[in-house]
Amino acid sequence: MAKSYDQKAVLFKAEVTEGTDSVPTGAANSFRTLDYTPTFMEADQRVRNIDVPYFGAKPTLLYNLRRGANFGIEMAGAGTATGIPAWMVLNQMAGFGAGTAGASSVVQTGGVPRSFSHYAAFLDEVDISKSLILKALGGKSTLGFRLEDDDFPRFNYGYLGRPPQTLAEEGAMPSVTYGGQADPVLASTENTTFTLDGFPLPLRSIELNSNAELAMRSLIGPQDYIAYRNDAWGGTIVGELPSLSAKNYFTSIRPGTTMPLQLIHGTVVGNIVQIDAPKVQISGAVGISEEQGKVMFTMPVSLIPVTGNDEIVFTSK
Repeated sequence: MAKSYDQKAVLFKAEVTEGTDSVPTGAANSFRTLDYTPTFMEADQRVRNIDVPYFGAKPTLLYNLRRGANFGIEMAGAGTATGIPAWMVLNQMAGFGAGTAGASSVVQTGGVPRSFSHYAAFLDEVDISKSLILKALGGKSTLGFRLEDDDFPRFNYGYLGRPPQTLAEEGAMPSVTYGGQADPVLASTENTTFTLDGFPLPLRSIELNSNAELAMRSLIGPQDYIAYRNDAWGGTIVGELPSLSAKNYFTSIRPGTTMPLQLIHGTVVGNIVQIDAPKVQISGAVGISEEQGKVMFTMPVSLIPVTGNDEIVFTSK
């Protein structure tokens, strides 16, 4: 019978051995995603350019099969100060460590990307035991986040893995349990603080992305895998232009001066997310615009590492 696109379960689990199915379960590995959009498959094509005495299509084989998904996760805490939030688990696919728990927080810094198995299940509208199951193995992900006034901030992921030999299956719909995902709060003056170079810039929005490159790596002998490389964090900050006597960001443009950035979202213990970037540099053409008669400015920025793998740090507390 028909499969429901709207009724879905999204599962991820870290792999012990890269490319070997870690068998995620609904009870332990479910994630409450936003705008989940799967890519059933991508592939490269090799055509047999055979010579024949007639017109027609040439035989073709597909190779380097890939399967991906784009989705978001709400920017919220785990429910407790030292719990691991769902987004911190997924960040491991994008080159971050598992997170280090302290007395009152969990801090996540850069590391080596870890491969994850991913299942997506779409409910069969008549028989839930015949739901559509799509699997991907050995996956890694790009990472970004967006926060805008009066909206729910979110982390964004671009997952890429390899489909197993069986491209689609039918099976039981997972019974899901969502852990480490407190209810989010809107970005606002009451819930959010933002400083750039120590100054509380009136913020409209901030969007930063890892800009990592993901690609299939294939050789004769070793197992194909997803290669992760060249992440270079950057994005845009949009704010209301302050008085230049209070803060003049334009003086940082010519010398390439770097500035620390800090974003704290949430006020209740167990649902506070903090993002720190110690060296932010204006890296593109600054734009000026109008909003309700006020001068706004848009700054393209890059996040510069200090000693390596430390250009951005995530904290849940």
